[in-house]
Amino acid sequence: MTRASGPRRVPKQSRSRHLVDRILVAAGELLAERGYENTNTNLVAERAGVSVGSLYQFFADKEEILVALQDKWTARLGAALDERLRTDTDLDLAETIDHVLDIHAALNREPPGLLGFLLTTPVVTPSEGVTSAIRQRLEEMIEVLAPEVPPGRRAVAAAMIVHISNGLYTVGRTAGATDPDVREEVKQALLAYVTPLLGRNR
Repeated sequence: MTRASGPRRVPKQSRSRHLVDRILVAAGELLAERGYENTNTNLVAERAGVSVGSLYQFFADKEEILVALQDKWTARLGAALDERLRTDTDLDLAETIDHVLDIHAALNREPPGLLGFLLTTPVVTPSEGVTSAIRQRLEEMIEVLAPEVPPGRRAVAAAMIVHISNGLYTVGRTAGATDPDVREEVKQALLAYVTPLLGRNR
């Protein structure tokens, strides 16, 4: 099922934008606490302190709310990772990976478990635009750091790095990178994969 991203009616006035933000915050809290199946628009409206009618002005159902949340949070993750990767290309691999895991941990606290839920929920696929942008940035980094790696392998490697990173949530569940054991295992998996790829020593 393909849904357009964002609310059904774009909020133009400040008051409307604030209302949509309240709805998304409330929905994020409920999804992290209760999961998708146990969350509905009535609960979201009640938590946000708005009428159900006001909610339906912007979102047709909870799936549209989820799409908007995924777009918003994966965009935040993508921007944070992009900024970090642009400034850390000369750092030790282990240190760079730690910085990336720090970003995951920080964003997954707002509220606890929401980022992990949004990145791994099978209900709606996270925004392909954002995940594609992250993979593209990783491909560009691999090309700079290991120009001998052919384009086809760069693309697969970038996708694999994203897949390994998502182990924070498929294994660590809501704790994600804040679980020290899961974080360490994901770090070692990334190191083991990326080190030979880039021809680096640990």
